[in-house]
Amino acid sequence: MVDLHCHILPGVDDGARDIAEAVEMARRAVADGITEIVATPHTENGLHQNRGPDICEAVRRFQEILDEWQIPLVLYPGSEVHIHDQLVRHVELGEVLTMCNGRKYLLLELPSLLLPRYTDDVIANLIREGITPLIAHPERSECLQKSQMRLQRWVELGARVQINAGSLLGLGGKRIRRRAVRLLRSGWVHVLASDGHHPYRRPPLLSQAYQAVEKLVSPACRMMLEENAKAVLHGEPCRTIPSANSPIKSIFAFFHK
Repeated sequence: MVDLHCHILPGVDDGARDIAEAVEMARRAVADGITEIVATPHTENGLHQNRGPDICEAVRRFQEILDEWQIPLVLYPGSEVHIHDQLVRHVELGEVLTMCNGRKYLLLELPSLLLPRYTDDVIANLIREGITPLIAHPERSECLQKSQMRLQRWVELGARVQINAGSLLGLGGKRIRRRAVRLLRSGWVHVLASDGHHPYRRPPLLSQAYQAVEKLVSPACRMMLEENAKAVLHGEPCRTIPSANSPIKSIFAFFHK
């Protein structure tokens, strides 16, 4: 399995605090069947800067540690980028990392409570530059409750959606789980990722969530999500999961409380 969203790099954000925690996260991920992880530290969120070259170097150093300990996990550089009005320019300057530094996908974090006025412009400009925004965990976003059709417009424009494995398993609470399930069943999810931050409190695990996808939707849906994770890793297009409902009914079902 491929995990596209994980805060495994030690000491760079609110994820693994040190090498010991990062190594334990890696061990748990491998035991769960994960073979590749994109390290996605928070970037330009007001607390953590994490410039592109620094992330690449941190990934290189931690990969050496994993190899020395014979932990069969391959790391790739990335970042979880908080949206701001200069984001596209910072990508062009190399200050902000796209997924695997490939300029094909960018893991985009939106604020929880209020969407900035420039959100639509940033998403559209990224797509015009050939970079697909991968919207991180919209099931956790309160502001999207007040902008119900925006997610639909972004996906139709070319953005893609990632939900957290823990959300699907109820680790974020019943309300967030309901949103994740509705979004999944409506065909609006393209990628499942761990958003791991800690070896035990928020571990980098995927297998149980994929099993839940099989029960909630279908084995074919699980297979497509796994294939999409590999596609993002290699900068290839994601497939869209068919919905039994119409798009309009689907999006309103997701936001219905």
